[in-house]
Amino acid sequence: MSTSTELDDPRHIAGEPAPQTSGKPVPPLSETRAQVGGPRALQSRPKRILAVLQVLMLIGAIGASSYAMYTVATWPSDSDDMDSNQNELLVRTEGRDADAVCIQGGSLILIGIDQNLNGYLDGVEVTSTTNLCHGERGFSGLQGAPGASTDGATSRIETTNLPVGNETCMSGGLMIESGIDSNHDQSLNESEVASTEWLCNGALGSQGFNGGQGSAGIDGTNGASALVSQHNPLPSVCASGVVIEFGIDNGRGDGVADDEVLHEDEALSSLKICSHELFVGPIGDYNTGMSDGLSSSCEQLMWIPTSNLLLTAGSDGSHGCELWVSDATQTGSVMLVDLNPSGDGSPGRFAGFTLITVDGRELVVFDADDGVNGRHLWSTDGTLSGTQKIQGNISTSVTSTVEVVMWNGGLVVLNNPDSLLWTNGTVAMDAFEHPSLLTGLSSEHRTEADSLVSYQASLLFVEHEWLWFAAKNQAGIEPYALHSSGSFLSWDLVAGDAEPSAAVDVAGGVVMVANGQQGRQLVRLTHEGSELWLTALIHSGTGDPTEHVGERLGLHRLGDVIVFDALTAGVDPQLWAHNLTQATTTLLSSTILAPGDWAGGVEHQERLWFDCVAPNIAQEVCSTDGTVAGTQTETDLRAGAASALVRGFVAIEGALFMVASGQINGIETGSCLWTLDSINGPSLVYDPWPGQNNNSNSGTYGKLHASNHHVFFIANDGDNGHEWHAYSHEKLANEWLIWAV
Repeated sequence: MSTSTELDDPRHIAGEPAPQTSGKPVPPLSETRAQVGGPRALQSRPKRILAVLQVLMLIGAIGASSYAMYTVATWPSDSDDMDSNQNELLVRTEGRDADAVCIQGGSLILIGIDQNLNGYLDGVEVTSTTNLCHGERGFSGLQGAPGASTDGATSRIETTNLPVGNETCMSGGLMIESGIDSNHDQSLNESEVASTEWLCNGALGSQGFNGGQGSAGIDGTNGASALVSQHNPLPSVCASGVVIEFGIDNGRGDGVADDEVLHEDEALSSLKICSHELFVGPIGDYNTGMSDGLSSSCEQLMWIPTSNLLLTAGSDGSHGCELWVSDATQTGSVMLVDLNPSGDGSPGRFAGFTLITVDGRELVVFDADDGVNGRHLWSTDGTLSGTQKIQGNISTSVTSTVEVVMWNGGLVVLNNPDSLLWTNGTVAMDAFEHPSLLTGLSSEHRTEADSLVSYQASLLFVEHEWLWFAAKNQAGIEPYALHSSGSFLSWDLVAGDAEPSAAVDVAGGVVMVANGQQGRQLVRLTHEGSELWLTALIHSGTGDPTEHVGERLGLHRLGDVIVFDALTAGVDPQLWAHNLTQATTTLLSSTILAPGDWAGGVEHQERLWFDCVAPNIAQEVCSTDGTVAGTQTETDLRAGAASALVRGFVAIEGALFMVASGQINGIETGSCLWTLDSINGPSLVYDPWPGQNNNSNSGTYGKLHASNHHVFFIANDGDNGHEWHAYSHEKLANEWLIWAV
């Protein structure tokens, strides 16, 4: 938290870049930053007993849940034709407030069959309920004499799979041990185990027989077995915990039926337990101490999902800006390779990091300078042996910012005016030489493609299997579309240069910005090669056709409405919408200006969210549903005419995150990570450098990124300079039971 000097500085309004340096000197801290997940103070004996009781209660709940799942999964069907989906079980956990049952509050574990197949356990479907209560707080004891300083012990939960034939579980199962790691060796020794519980698989029932003189009934289809599996969570989310998954061995999705393995798609519910709060904080200190490990030319990041690796650019102050890899924990970052031993490799400086999957292998494509051959395209799978310069019969040299899109099983890179190349991360070729086009592209269209003089960075867009791009021919700069099967379309929109730019997909084609007879307008292009001009915007002050459309916010489609920015009055762009069904173009607000000027826009909750400038609130956050009535300001994070300095948006798992500055109870927060929705408004979730007069300047470098587990951004925490920070967004979903002693 901070009382920022930003209020006294000149305000950055529309069109100005974000400041690249801190607005004040950074004072050293007098105390060492506490390590997340570090040793705790040794607990008193009563609290240890209470912790053990909590574990026993939790294990009992898990046992009840497993028994309920097995019982329900083996119920006989009422009909031989019953759909297999009727056997799907769901487990749902809910927090509960303090009441007569749980004096200190706790959790509720609900189990039942998904009767209506909506993927959610409704109240009427619940067949088993288990209360998991927090233990009561004991009375305060007498003050004891000060004890000797010692490292605290941490609680641990360890699980072991039991094979078929085990003495306790004849059909196999799961053994759960819990206790206190007194000797700090990160494991539970026999003497440290306080409680042991078993979850046993059920045995197969005996075969039935026919009775009386009646004929035997028709055999019903065999039901799939209910399975319970366990695994450790990612250390970057929870360093000490367990995830127990419940499901049916029915081959759902990419699973394999009856293989006694619970695959990801077969899992229906899970129980997640962590012995501490989910991870939030800095991940690594590339350049040790207060020096920055990241900068405006060294700020790229990509999460590799299958291997759970974080790939970044970073500088340790000795080797220059090079390629680093991490498990996203505080101490898990190492330099992967020194691409340029004589200087900065600067991976991703112009092409960024782009993840592709080729033959089941995940690769990140980027540009880098090896100090010998100049800057070229490279790829890596996150290992040293899997890092290579991309080869091919076309130049992969990169000299400035390039455009990259995924198409036709790889990446298309608009590399320079003479090159539109395709790569699978290993080899590169001219995009028109892709194997799918060698026979699919007609000789007439190939001749037309060969006549293109240069490609333009203003347009490179993928819509289904179509690649849309801008190129110059003898008549001027026009739009083109190339299908992966070889179909090729071209247009001549205007005499001279159409200069097509921002685009968005619509049914049967795209809508893009281009020069028409009345300046920059929206035009709809179809797969049949037709065109339809949608707007006729003019500048109300000059009466001239518009010149600036879709340059900051771009084009976004909300249903049948295209939302975009256009400069039609004054000096700042305004917010407009075109309704495709009604064929109407509307100014959404006369007071909201400069939409998307700093952070662009992101679609969330069927609305478009963007930074904006509005009367009396300076630069804040606005949103729209594409109508005048549904267009509004959303925040006043820094009250009055002080700007919120919004620097980025990202939407993940139903939550909208942003980096911005605000105030809480009149105290400046500095730049922090917030969540935002139209019902609850903004909420601060992580301040990298808390404390009065402290400002982390989050978002000064790099973008806001999201993976399936984290939100990543660059911030200064006062100890380590500008480095990467992570926030485990599963904290917001209330899916974890936090067990801390």
